[in-house]
Amino acid sequence: MTMNELDVTRAQRVLVVKLSSLGDVVHVTPCLNAIRQSVPHAEIVMAVDRRFSAVVRHNPYVDRVIEASDGRIGPMPDLLRIREELSSFRDRPFDVAIDFQGTRRSAMWVYASRATWKAGRGKVRPGWTLALQPDLNKHAILVCAEIANAVGVRVVDLHPEIFLSEKDDQELLATLKEHGAPEDGFVIVNPFNRWPSKTWPFERYAQTVRRLREDFRVPVVITGGPGEGQEAAEFVRYFPAGTAISLVGELSLDQALCLYRRALLMVTGDSGPMHAAAALGTRVVALFGPTLPERTGPWGEGHRVIQKMRPPFHHAYRADGGRMYMQAIDVETVYAAIAATLQPLVSERSQQPMLAPRPTTNQAVRDVR
Repeated sequence: MTMNELDVTRAQRVLVVKLSSLGDVVHVTPCLNAIRQSVPHAEIVMAVDRRFSAVVRHNPYVDRVIEASDGRIGPMPDLLRIREELSSFRDRPFDVAIDFQGTRRSAMWVYASRATWKAGRGKVRPGWTLALQPDLNKHAILVCAEIANAVGVRVVDLHPEIFLSEKDDQELLATLKEHGAPEDGFVIVNPFNRWPSKTWPFERYAQTVRRLREDFRVPVVITGGPGEGQEAAEFVRYFPAGTAISLVGELSLDQALCLYRRALLMVTGDSGPMHAAAALGTRVVALFGPTLPERTGPWGEGHRVIQKMRPPFHHAYRADGGRMYMQAIDVETVYAAIAATLQPLVSERSQQPMLAPRPTTNQAVRDVR
């Protein structure tokens, strides 16, 4: 088939593939809305790794979510497992399958779907109606939108959306109560990252948090994923008792998303939680080192990105064993960005004058959209 034969508006069943990671799944959500507007009566199915399915589980633009197995066991076993995970859709074939990921594994999902029209991100995809190499110098949200636009889906609203459930929120509130934490009005510190090169030194986080507590007296909650317990134990040793509440490893992703929504502010590196918090309307102070914020910075207004040393290319984090980019960020700059962001938020809540944030003219702090 030729590209001109692809007509999404005729589709009755659409498969969207975006398997990982957390931030990447957040980035594709504007396209889900756009696809629904293009084919309002079609069944929209999304394949996403089980670890990140909470991001789209309650999305009203998606009819069914396939929670894909995230383990990789080899090309042929992977393909067989993918076919098994698609087995409940054998009653009626997919009309369109769109790969927003562009990996070997995501392409397997498109092939296994047996869709009439196969399209998406990829260099060489035999048998596809359209294989696109988007402009990766743009923000990841714009990359997803470029793919959608190429297959005939116009993405008008670029703001990511995450929908939450009341059940998960109530479970979170119970956990906060157990820890003596308030229901809202706290600052989240998310210091961990799967890439050490993206991690700011723990002792600098601790210095920043101590000043934050002294000046603003807001509760501080530390978050992290299920595999970060050992790092969390090391991290909390930098704090005197009562300085911060650690929920590392205690929340499901569904509950963590509810936590992000209830926070005043999140302080973090370039991470999935950063993107999720921004999508949920929470302000973010993001510490960037060996990646480019114009490609993966927090989307939206009111966020601040700090980067003191710019890498030569976006994937410099893979070779930055000495963490030199994150080491370049000082406490004073981070604290000033937090204070400038937090001051109006705290004042609005209390309707009382607070301590004035310490001034800064450092141009490493900037708003990003």
